[in-house]
Amino acid sequence: MRVPLIALLLSTTAAFAQLGAPSASASDLQRTWTLGGQVYGPNLTGHFNGTINGQAIALDLDSGLGLAKDKTTPGFFLDYQGPRFAFQLSSSTAEYRGDRILTEPIQINGQPPFNVSDRVQSHVKLASVDGIWTIKFIKGSDAWLGLDLGAQVWKIDMDATDVTNPATASTSITAPIPQIGLSAGGRGFNGGLEAKAYVHYLAYKQAKYTMMGADLRFFPVRWFGLRAFYEGSTFDVPRGSVKDDLEFNLDRKGGGFGAVFRF
Repeated sequence: MRVPLIALLLSTTAAFAQLGAPSASASDLQRTWTLGGQVYGPNLTGHFNGTINGQAIALDLDSGLGLAKDKTTPGFFLDYQGPRFAFQLSSSTAEYRGDRILTEPIQINGQPPFNVSDRVQSHVKLASVDGIWTIKFIKGSDAWLGLDLGAQVWKIDMDATDVTNPATASTSITAPIPQIGLSAGGRGFNGGLEAKAYVHYLAYKQAKYTMMGADLRFFPVRWFGLRAFYEGSTFDVPRGSVKDDLEFNLDRKGGGFGAVFRF
């Protein structure tokens, strides 16, 4: 079911760009830079089991810590679109907090486990930076289909406090994730609307990473616009794949918005 859905998403996005667009050859596609800010506060679920930097970790972000979205910090967004290539650089930061009476023991950074029936307050900060280079191999009048190459880096800072039996534990995890996939997009209504959809997939041994997203921008004037987007990603690493002693799964999904300047 996923493959037809991906194909439909990409083809629909490319077809959208033809609406209201004058006839033009691929060489006439206008080069633009778009710069702005964005707020992205996705839901975050997942678990860790094994060791990180030689320290034991065993917890579930949902059933163990009871994490919920706390706040988001605005990030930046930079996008270049040309006839043959495109480039995008962006950042986002979201924070989550939990306050839970444990129904299962958890362990962070090799510290003694927090026990069942203890009250634990937790905080997680997830920051990410994305850099994507797009090679457009199919081009039409204001529409394109391309190959995405790049990287996404996640940095997770996590801490927890046992209120019942006073103790604290913290850890920091950095995960660089190569990006490869397809994207499609374009402009319609004489540049008043821009749309983009993308699918990235990476498999290494038994580890899998999947990301899908869609981006829509509305420009009431030529140089200023509003942006809404959705992005969902799943990172699944079984024990013995990327790291011999660590199993983890992270699922990050949600919508975002921003304001952009185009020049």
